[in-house]
Amino acid sequence: MQWNLNNFTKVAFTKLIQPFGEDLNDVVKITKAFGFAANVYSGLFRNESQEPYINHAMKVALILSDELKVRDVDTICAAILHYAIDKGKDVNEIVEELKLNFGESVYDTIRSLTEPTTNEENREKLLVNYFDNISKGPKMPRFIKLADRLDNARFLKNDRKKEKALRYKEETQKYILPLAEKTDETMALKLSIALYEIK
Repeated sequence: MQWNLNNFTKVAFTKLIQPFGEDLNDVVKITKAFGFAANVYSGLFRNESQEPYINHAMKVALILSDELKVRDVDTICAAILHYAIDKGKDVNEIVEELKLNFGESVYDTIRSLTEPTTNEENREKLLVNYFDNISKGPKMPRFIKLADRLDNARFLKNDRKKEKALRYKEETQKYILPLAEKTDETMALKLSIALYEIK
């Protein structure tokens, strides 16, 4: 499978920067985040599909920008880059570049969203701690995690691997839906609808 930016990616980028068009610095920062993410996610596909992974990152950012009307440039950049540490080949280099190019606020958000490595024995305990930290933390990471789960739920409703989709639905209902209800009613409703459609 060949990886390249498809039409969706290009349209999504154009749509994403439109609300920020009045501030050239914001447009430059989002463009830089997009370029950085495209390099980090290069060659990666979403869940064994033919969709370039960058599309997921763009959808997360668009959920925030279009559906929730988030206009904070750092939140949008962190959304685009939310899996950069997880997906990057050289974690130390990625961390340094994130701090240098996007600042401590964006880096801290991405770091807080980086899921712990788990196995069957410690998964439950680590996830409880991970989601508890997000729940008690700043609003920016919470919104990005909710948008991430919303896009994943929308994607999984058509997944052929029903067992995996149902497991994801159960985990999202257990950990994320309470977070959504605490954070934003609109997001809680959108997430509930997306989870209902996974059957």
